[in-house]
Amino acid sequence: MSAHLKEAIAELVIRHGVPARPSTPAQIEITAGKLRETDRDAPRTKDYDAISEQLALTLSKGDRITGRQARDGAWCLWQTRFAIAADPATLKPFLGQLRELKHKGASRALALSYLISFHEDRPGLSAVAATLRDLAAVAGKPFDTLEEKFRIFDINDGPRLIGEAALAQRKSPRIVLAEQGLQMELVLGGGFVEPCARRVLERVAEDKRLPSLERIDFVKLISVNGETKRLNFPGHKDLVANALLLPYANQRPDEVIRDRTLDLLISLEGVGDPRTRSGNWASMPRSRDIAVSWLTEQALRQFLDVVEEVNPNEYWHYRRTFWEAMHDGDAISAAWVVMDREGAREARRRFGKNTGFAQFTSGAVQAGHAVLLLRIGEGVCAEWSFNGKCRFWQDAQRQGAPRLYDDGYDAEFLRTGTRYPPMLEITHYPHTGPNAWQHLAARQIQGMTGMRFSPKEYMP
Repeated sequence: MSAHLKEAIAELVIRHGVPARPSTPAQIEITAGKLRETDRDAPRTKDYDAISEQLALTLSKGDRITGRQARDGAWCLWQTRFAIAADPATLKPFLGQLRELKHKGASRALALSYLISFHEDRPGLSAVAATLRDLAAVAGKPFDTLEEKFRIFDINDGPRLIGEAALAQRKSPRIVLAEQGLQMELVLGGGFVEPCARRVLERVAEDKRLPSLERIDFVKLISVNGETKRLNFPGHKDLVANALLLPYANQRPDEVIRDRTLDLLISLEGVGDPRTRSGNWASMPRSRDIAVSWLTEQALRQFLDVVEEVNPNEYWHYRRTFWEAMHDGDAISAAWVVMDREGAREARRRFGKNTGFAQFTSGAVQAGHAVLLLRIGEGVCAEWSFNGKCRFWQDAQRQGAPRLYDDGYDAEFLRTGTRYPPMLEITHYPHTGPNAWQHLAARQIQGMTGMRFSPKEYMP
């Protein structure tokens, strides 16, 4: 017998068995609620592997089974050594006798087993669902109500209707089920709930009208386990990213929405930053491209906003105007910022505690110093803050050129390269006139990308 099934049975024992200390309620009853079943309906700790084999023998002889045997057999459908549902010759007479018995405890056990072990490709699931449709009234509340309202014993319509209700009410599927009286944690945390949540996320990804902040909060409610960084269903990571990003494929939300969305996605286990955890995003290329685009723009803001906050400079607006023009003109394909500790604190304060960047690990730097690393064409640029220079390497793939997305950098390496010095170094002076540094940088970028920029675009 699987650990999951043992856990399910143990939970029911906790709910309905006699507590050792009646004055202290079981924690599971406090946190998850209690199914309204009588003691005789709740399974006790038994050897369900042996029970399933004995039931198969009994049914193969054409013998009748009792209500208690039927109730025990409901827990032997999929997760015992001999899985009754995997053998049509055993499942058919078992379900037939359940219909004839009309035993409440057995019917309720069958409903719970179905909901806990639900998966569309389970053998015999459709046959079990059909039997439960016939026995819903026998099982009683909450199963009869849920079948009447949401057709939960239809393997296609049930998840769809619960998902639609969750979307309409802006509630999680587990809350929709709990409000109808189904409050067993093992049901609310898996099995049947998974395709319901999947349905919600698919619909949210299609709905461009959902307000942006509401989208973030709702997806988090549906997908994230409380205040943890864990998804309720790790297999939903693609659906979560798609629900948060795909509605913006042809429109860009404001900075606050972008930053909050990225902060949530990067925080999630199994998702993370697509620049440094690219493998996690391989199965969702459209969402990955949107996220990387937002992160590139965010990295530019990290550099420009954080440096200006940490060490204000009256000439900084010249840098901001130039690099924002290069980004708006699509000359920058990727960006990554390197900061000292002071800058790192400010970046997390502004952009969220999960925002991505690197830090200096060695080499001499001024307090508050930062470097903006940029992929431009086939090359790379290292733009230093303060009175540091702007350096260009023609070939970003050549050994010795600075690489984006490392966790830490040596400051001296970003000045000189390693056995591959920069092809051009630009001093940020003068800021105006025909010899302004911006003209030299723009010509270099044109040579690397083929893009032409007018001084009206990059000069204040």
